[in-house]
This record gives sequence, C-alpha cells and structure tokens, in this order.
Amino acid sequence: MRSRTIREGSVGLLILVGLAVFAGLAIWIRGLKFGNRSYSFVVNFPNVAGMKEGATVRYRGVDVGNITDIEATTNGVDVTIEIASEDLVIPEDVAIEANQSGLIGETSVDITPLREVSSNIQSMNPLKSECNSDVIICSGEQIEGEIGVSFIELLRNTERLTTIYTDPLFFNNINSLAQNASLAASGIAQLAGELSLLSRSVRQEVGGFSQASDAITTAATQTTQRIGDTADQFSQTAVQLNRLIASTNDLVTRNRAVLVGTLTSVGQTSEQLGVLLSDLRPTLENVNTTIDLVNTQVDQADVSTIIENVETASENLVALSANAAELSADLRDISNSLDSPSTAIVLQQLLDSARVTFENTQKITSDLEDLTGDPAFRQNLKELVNGLSELVSSTEQLEQQIEVAQVVEAASAEITTAAVQVVDKSRELNPQSIDEELTKSKHRLNHHHHILKKMPPIPKKSVADTDSQ
Repeated sequence: MRSRTIREGSVGLLILVGLAVFAGLAIWIRGLKFGNRSYSFVVNFPNVAGMKEGATVRYRGVDVGNITDIEATTNGVDVTIEIASEDLVIPEDVAIEANQSGLIGETSVDITPLREVSSNIQSMNPLKSECNSDVIICSGEQIEGEIGVSFIELLRNTERLTTIYTDPLFFNNINSLAQNASLAASGIAQLAGELSLLSRSVRQEVGGFSQASDAITTAATQTTQRIGDTADQFSQTAVQLNRLIASTNDLVTRNRAVLVGTLTSVGQTSEQLGVLLSDLRPTLENVNTTIDLVNTQVDQADVSTIIENVETASENLVALSANAAELSADLRDISNSLDSPSTAIVLQQLLDSARVTFENTQKITSDLEDLTGDPAFRQNLKELVNGLSELVSSTEQLEQQIEVAQVVEAASAEITTAAVQVVDKSRELNPQSIDEELTKSKHRLNHHHHILKKMPPIPKKSVADTDSQ
C-alpha cells in the first residue's frame, strides 16, 4: 500500500513538473518578461511581403519586439507590432519597412528614425493616456509602413527589365544612340583640335606682343640712359663753365687796378699820338708850302726870302723833333708797363681761361650736334613714341585676347567633360538623358562660338613694326 502511494505521488509530481516546463517554454517562446510592461501599435502595409506572426521587429538594427498579429484588410494588411519595453520611446517621424534578408530568410520589420530627436522625449510614456502622438508613437496608434527589400519585388523588377531588354525598339534606340554618341565624340574631338589650334595661335600672338613690348621697353631704357648721360655731361660742362666764370671774375677783381692803369696809359698814349699827329699835320702843310715857295723863289731868285723860309722850316723841324722825342718817351713808358711780369701773367691767365672756355663751349656744341643731328637717334625716338602709343592703345585688346584664351580653355574643359559624360551615359542605356546632354553640349558650344565671334580680331604686326624690331 505504501509503495503504491509513492508511485502515484511520483507520477503526479512528474506531471506537475512537465506542465511547469511546458508553461515556461511557452512563456519563453512568446518573449514574455516579468516585471516589464510592453506596448503595441498597428502598421498598415500594402501586402504581407512574407511577414509572419512572431517575426522580429528591429529599431536601429536592435531587436526590440515582434509581430503579434497579422490581419488582411480591403486596402492592405494591418500588422500589430509589440514593443517589449515601455522604456523604449520611438519618435513619430520614422520609416517602417518590411525587409527580407536572403532568398529564404524571414521578413522582419525595421524601424529607422528620419532625424535626430531631443532627449526630452525619454520622459514620455507611450502607455499613458496623455501621450502626445505628434511627438512619439503611442500604444494602439496606427502608422503607415512600406515594403523595403523583398524577393518578390526583385522578381517583378527582373521580369520588367527582361521585357524591356527583349523589346526590338529598345535595341534600335541603343544602336542609334551608339551611332549618335560616336558622331558626337568625333565632332567633339575635331572641335577640341580646332580650339587647341586657336589657343596656340592666341598664345603665339600674345608672345609676339610680349616680345615687342620688351623691345620697346629696352629701347626706351637705352634712350633714357643716353639722355641721362647727356644731361650729366651738360651738368658737368655747366659746372666747369661756372668755375671758369668764377675764376675769370676773381682774376678780373684781383687785377682790376693794373688793368685799369694799363688801359688808362694806353688811352693817354693814344690821345698824345692823336695830338702829335694833329701837330704834325700843320707842320707838313707848312713844309709843303715852304717847298712850293722855295720852288717859286728859286724861280724868282729871291734868296733872302728863301733863307727866311728855311729858318722857319728849321724851327718847325726842331719843334717836330722835340715832339717826336716826347712821343718816343711815352712809347717807352707803355712798353715798360707792358713788359711788367705781373701784367704778362695776368694777360696769360686771361687768355688761358678764355681758351678753355671756348674749348668747352665747342665740345658742348659738338655733343649737341651729335645727339640731335643723328638720324638714327631721331628715328629711335619716333619709334619709341609710336611704340608707347600703340602699347597704351593695345592694352584693352590684350585684355580681350586674354579673356578669349580663358573662354577657349573653359570651353575645352567643358567639351572634355561633356565627352566623358556622353560615354558614361551611353553605358547607362538611357537615350533620353543622353539626347538632353548632347543638346546641352550643343548649346554650350554655340554660346562659346557666339562669344568668340563678338571678340575683336587679333591685331597683326605691320612691316614697319617688324623692321623696327
């Protein structure tokens, strides 16, 4: 009897243990946790997309719940999602997608916030009645969802792509697109070559203009240097002339008394000579008159009168000799004054200074004649003035040529980019977008060609400019 009781108690205990284990497995499978309250909400999907009850729900890639119920409606499928913990607050602005992982993987629901939210929503509770559904997802709320990555959608898109790919019209469009792309690439290559030649010619013209500017600058520098040297020579000559004038003034100031005395003596001597000559003139007249009288008296044989006339003539001769002696004395004084060493030195210095002055003046005159009388110098000066005027007038044309070169380089870059885009677009098999790109490239080329036509022509060098260079 006792053993039977033990056996029956063991069987009952085993049954209780089995029921407890079964209940624990059921609770574990359903994900129930004691001490945590969960909340749920409904998501509307266009179709079920392989979703099943118990499928995983992820928030930012972390498992936070599962699907508890799936119910088909007239316009879609209502999927009830249960969040395991009420502490997880989900913002209202989220993207809910049903994604399938792999060909045979189960479909899960991914919840991804679209923007960052403030930390203040952590204090909200989705289970409370005052829950703000405009900020967070509350319990029992209905939200629209969408189908994300799905194997069925992949099959549909593959079938649609196959249908488009097997269409003969599509192949004809691809062939025409390839031909147009080849023609456009050849035209772009030809245009790029022409633009390269144009850019090279512009650079050559700019280089020639730069050389002409350098030559003009060199000529102007040389001319300026020559003018500066000539001005230095003029300055030195003027300094020497000032020194000569100053030395002459000093010499004249120091020897003014001697020169005045000498000039006074010469003036007195000349006056005495004039007086002597005026005195001799009556004497000579008297001598002539006497000779005439002598001849007349000789003819008349009047001896007494002749003797008187002879005595008068002798007296006049004595006076004449006395005047001559006095004149000789005055001339001797003049000669002595001129023979003085100090006077001779003064006159010698005066003559030397005058000679140096005349030589410097002659040198200045010859330098001026060499500078202004040189035809080459005058021609170089004219070319310098003409070159500077052309340089000033060509500044705006040079800026326009530089703008043309920049436009050409920008056009080349855009053409190269357009060619690369045409090749890339041809690989994407979209003829409409390629036609649009070709149309845009054509508009850009017409725009740059219109700009190039509006630019002024490049100035050509004249034969005179080439000879002058």
